[in-house]
Amino acid sequence: MSPFQPWAHGLNEIRFQGGAEGFSREALSELLENVPLAIAVTLGPQQVFAFANRLFRSALAAADEDLIGRTVQEVMGDRYTPEVLALRQKVFATGEPQELKDVSLVLTPGTTTYWDIKLLPVLGMDDRISGILALAANVTERVKARSEADRQAREAALHNERLALAIEATELGLWEWNVHTGETFWSERQKEIFGLARSEPATYEFWLQAIHPEDRERVVASVGALTDPRSGGQLHVEHRVIHGNGEVRWIVSRGRMLYEVVDGELKPSRLLGTIIDITDRRKDEEIRQLLVQELNHRVKNLFAMTSGMVALTARTAETPKQMATALRGRIEALARAHELIRPAITGSEPTDGETSVAGIVQAILAPHVSQGSPSQMTFEGPSLRIGPKAATILTLVLHELATNALKYGALSVSEGRLRITWMRDSMLTLLWQEENGPAVSGAPKAEGFGSLLTRRSVTDQLGGAIAYDWRPEGLKVRIDLPLSQLKA
Repeated sequence: MSPFQPWAHGLNEIRFQGGAEGFSREALSELLENVPLAIAVTLGPQQVFAFANRLFRSALAAADEDLIGRTVQEVMGDRYTPEVLALRQKVFATGEPQELKDVSLVLTPGTTTYWDIKLLPVLGMDDRISGILALAANVTERVKARSEADRQAREAALHNERLALAIEATELGLWEWNVHTGETFWSERQKEIFGLARSEPATYEFWLQAIHPEDRERVVASVGALTDPRSGGQLHVEHRVIHGNGEVRWIVSRGRMLYEVVDGELKPSRLLGTIIDITDRRKDEEIRQLLVQELNHRVKNLFAMTSGMVALTARTAETPKQMATALRGRIEALARAHELIRPAITGSEPTDGETSVAGIVQAILAPHVSQGSPSQMTFEGPSLRIGPKAATILTLVLHELATNALKYGALSVSEGRLRITWMRDSMLTLLWQEENGPAVSGAPKAEGFGSLLTRRSVTDQLGGAIAYDWRPEGLKVRIDLPLSQLKA
């Protein structure tokens, strides 16, 4: 709304009446000369100036010139835009008032100003249009201010867009809690992590129930401590939440409490923060820990197996040279067997290509074969090829069984015997049978790490089963693997 509209509202014409008393023409002229509006009156279709006040003349850089008797076209020249010309002609032709807003005019060289213009018809005693009254307000500052506001709004929108893209890229959830009202805001990503529908409102109660029961007391205490300004107002807590579908997720929540002064004291006002889902990272850490444990377990086993091989070789070798040759062969075979199980230990991809059950059995047990003496072991089964994943897991299982047999079972004594057989029916069934070893007093009181790993590998990764029968005469193990998994 232009500055003159409050008093010009509803003003559609100017009518001069004869016999006006109480206000002289000179006084009226003096008043109009100094009002903060550009005012001019033109008469006739040629639009000859009958009056132009100081602001009107100054806008045309003609403050000291007398415009009376000159036409608008003559005074304004090239500055007389077609838009303003057409508007004036319409007023004079129709008698209808016209208005323009934010008209840009270059009234002085090199300077653009903006104007709100209202043109009113001037009527004579006979109601005929005799001229035009022009009222104009310089709104350059208003236009510039609005332009600056629009620029800042565009920059703010662009900043918000960049921020949104950055948040989306980092998959952060945003949240805010108003301490006074209890009102809670969650971003879409925040709701997604917690399993809350986008259309559902976030509440303190929902958040509280979503925290894992084992972590709830600790998290609530961490948030509650922020109400004390002496806490520093910083939140950093890692905990579990229960997703809407029942899945347990790990998140890291970071926040900051904002305080305000109330009656001279700092009081908590708003808590703002972010969360990020670290479930995959936690799983990776657990896997790494498992691999470290497995690596430690395998290193210990390697030393134990090497020690057992030395003792076994010493019992059968007749000369130091024969012992060195046999022991070197066994250690090299042990290294090859260890390489077969490396993917299972490190989590790397298995070697491409297929191998056979017989090949795996021979590779794993080669370090325990006594050269030049009757073998303690017999292998029997059909020719059966399996894929790299199944081969890696079967190798890991047999390696664990061979290690334990060398440390505690049939392979720990010269009279011990081991028989391995496998058959193919509705599934692959492999039997591991030890005899004549140290007496077996029963199943171990606790499942060792190696046994736990082999059982999980068979059941979780191949969907099979493994059963231990701790017979007094020797351990018997049965492994069943679905045929559909053998090509994996």
